[in-house]
Amino acid sequence: MEGRKYSSIRERWESFDDTLAGWEGIALITLLFVMLITGFIQVVLRNLFHTGILGADLLLRQGLLWLGLLGASLAVRGAGRHIEIDIVSRLISPHWAKPARRLTDLFAALVCALLARASLLFLIGEYDAGSRIAGVFPAWVFQLILPVGFAVMAARFLGASLLGRPDKTDDKSETKS
Repeated sequence: MEGRKYSSIRERWESFDDTLAGWEGIALITLLFVMLITGFIQVVLRNLFHTGILGADLLLRQGLLWLGLLGASLAVRGAGRHIEIDIVSRLISPHWAKPARRLTDLFAALVCALLARASLLFLIGEYDAGSRIAGVFPAWVFQLILPVGFAVMAARFLGASLLGRPDKTDDKSETKS
C-alpha cells in the first residue's frame, strides 16, 4: 500500500512539474523572442534615426533576469541538468551516490528557500520604496521572478531530495559529446 501511495505522489509531482515546465518553456521562448525583436528595433532606431524606445535597455536587463531564472528553474528539473560540482560523487561508492545526491538536493533546496526569502524581503522593500524602472514601470513587477524563481527551484530540489531523481543515463533527450 505504501509503495502505491509513494508512486501516486511521484506521479502527481511529475505531472505538476511537467505542466509547470511547459509554461516556463513558453514564457522563456516568448520572452526571448520579444527581447530579440526589441533589441533589434532599438539598434535600428539608434543607428538610423538617433532615437530609441524609452527604457528599452533597462527593460531588456530585467528580461535577462527573467531568462536566467526561468532557464535555471528548467535546468533543475528531472535528471538535473544544472551546473554542479560532482567530484565527491565520483569518489564515493555507487552504494552511497544516491543518498549523497539526495542530501545535496536537500541542501540546494535550503539555499534556494533562503534566497527566495531574501528576494521576497528585497521585493517588499522595492514595493515600499516605490522604485521605478525608467521612471515609468514599477520595479517590483519585474523583480517578482526572484522570489518565485527561487521558490520553484527550492520545490524542485526538495522534490528531488524526497522522491529521488531519475538516473541521468535514463534521460533519452540528453546526448553525450
